[in-house]
Amino acid sequence: MRYTEANMAALLKKDASIDPSKRAANILDYVIEDTSEENIREKELQAPVRDELQKAPLISKDSSRQKSRVLFITRDISVLQPDSLMQLQFRNLSSVFDEIHILVLSEAWQTKKGVDRLATNMWVYTTSVRYWWMQPFVAVEIAKSQLQFTDGFRPDVVVALDPFESGVSGLFIAEKYEREFQVHVLEDFFVPEFKEKDQINKWRLRMASYVLKRAQSVRTATTTINERIVKKFKHITDLALLPRHYNIEAIIAASELPVSADPFPQYSFVALFVGKLDHESTLFRAIDAARSVLTSPRICLVVVGDGPAQKEFAKRAEILGINEQVIFEKDQSKLLTCLKSADILLCTDTTEASDEVVIKAAAAGLPLLVAETELRKDLFTDGESAFLVPKEDTVGFSQKLVKFLNTNSLRSQFKENAKEIIKTRLHEDPQAYKLAYRDSIEQVFSSTESTKKP
Repeated sequence: MRYTEANMAALLKKDASIDPSKRAANILDYVIEDTSEENIREKELQAPVRDELQKAPLISKDSSRQKSRVLFITRDISVLQPDSLMQLQFRNLSSVFDEIHILVLSEAWQTKKGVDRLATNMWVYTTSVRYWWMQPFVAVEIAKSQLQFTDGFRPDVVVALDPFESGVSGLFIAEKYEREFQVHVLEDFFVPEFKEKDQINKWRLRMASYVLKRAQSVRTATTTINERIVKKFKHITDLALLPRHYNIEAIIAASELPVSADPFPQYSFVALFVGKLDHESTLFRAIDAARSVLTSPRICLVVVGDGPAQKEFAKRAEILGINEQVIFEKDQSKLLTCLKSADILLCTDTTEASDEVVIKAAAAGLPLLVAETELRKDLFTDGESAFLVPKEDTVGFSQKLVKFLNTNSLRSQFKENAKEIIKTRLHEDPQAYKLAYRDSIEQVFSSTESTKKP
């Protein structure tokens, strides 16, 4: 059976008397069963000769084309926004790949289905489905209609930017067109909070298990995720960390563009917190530290992030009587706008992800009030280029926030000094990063070849 949106809708209508969540479960179970390794091998034997003839060969050493063509699959719809960091990253990568194709998985309420050309060698395709579980099947249909030609399937390698809907979509497409497949794991789905974050996440856990059991090439965002995958999926032969890059030049360039509209015009001072709101988050400390200044109606704390503990943090602000001054912004695509509009970054977290936020904020010219980490102590000097506070010193955070509010000269001093440090101390060669990222993806070719050797 072909997995089209019409067929899936027919299955849904056929079981109309069943609870919607159970119907989705039935279909998902059917799909996973129908795409088992045994059934895949059986279908390959039945594949039409015409389909086999249309398959283009993989990159080989004697190929005249030196750059690969990549199909990226993502659930991040911010790539559709011209000024987003996600789209800027893909634009920067366009010089090291022959072609970049980006398949964006979205639901109908988020975006419209369509195709856009973002650069000479870069295209983006949007699914826009009615039900989230249809995304992998519609993705296969779009890949066929947009990327399959008489001389074969256009991309050389398929890269899923998450192991969930993107992972299943990428796996289906890679298997259908006999392309190499790599999955990127950027979110730690092993923690208990992941399942609580979204009702769909129980299905995403199953998808991740399904995909990673079949993937040979995996890239992770952190060492923690890497170690957890090593323990659970021992068969993976090509597992590595993604090259780290803060895209400083793009952030600086974007920060110098004028803000189209101030998102917080009613406030004279905006403190910004950015981070995942799980039970490891230290937002409680940031709220406690800012509570004395948040009694003023002209001051607010904007929290960019989402997670299972968000309601608990909102309740804490309510108990302290400052709930109207604490604004929660779940849309991560608005991060750059918030960085450009805020007056100070208040970062009490000490994770790898928060280090990246601090560097982005400094590059954007946002003054810093941050918890100490080895990286931050190495880069910044307390009182000269930023305020550094021991991570558990809530009183210290509060005192330095008040000092910053009352000393206007610190704003321009911190802004200029921190920005200059980022430019000079963290100068990165964009080309070196792009080549490292490309090499990390193209490693999939040699890793899969090595597994085929006797």
